Amino acid sequence: MKDLKREADRWWRQALSDFDLLSQVKKFGKYDTCCFLSQQTAEKALKAFLFFRGEELIFTHSIFKLCELAAKYEPEFYDLRERVKLLDFYYVEARYPNAIEDVIPAEFYNEQDAEQAIRMTRTAIETVKKYLEKENGPENE
Repeated sequence: MKDLKREADRWWRQALSDFDLLSQVKKFGKYDTCCFLSQQTAEKALKAFLFFRGEELIFTHSIFKLCELAAKYEPEFYDLRERVKLLDFYYVEARYPNAIEDVIPAEFYNEQDAEQAIRMTRTAIETVKKYLEKENGPENE
């Protein structure tokens, strides 16, 4: 059996490390990549919370669904779900040329999209952090 607290810590530290990179990616004008990495960062943070709460098998990449799972433990995640659900549109669409008709992600996403993605990810991280700290969760917060 996995040590889920340790696993939560690993996912949390990676989420924080990835979050530190987002503004640099945006600064270089890689808005599509910034949007995708924002989704990935929020996903890692939410999975850290779920591992911390004892979930062993998490089979989704959907921010919306991860928030629903987290809301079983803390109702605030239902509200978070509505505030960050647009991150789900960056999982596929921000990576693949055939995901958006007649344009590639590098030409579709702009600075405002990247800023919005970073804001939503920051909101997810702040929410998760609150509960990890409250429960004496993973180190390195």
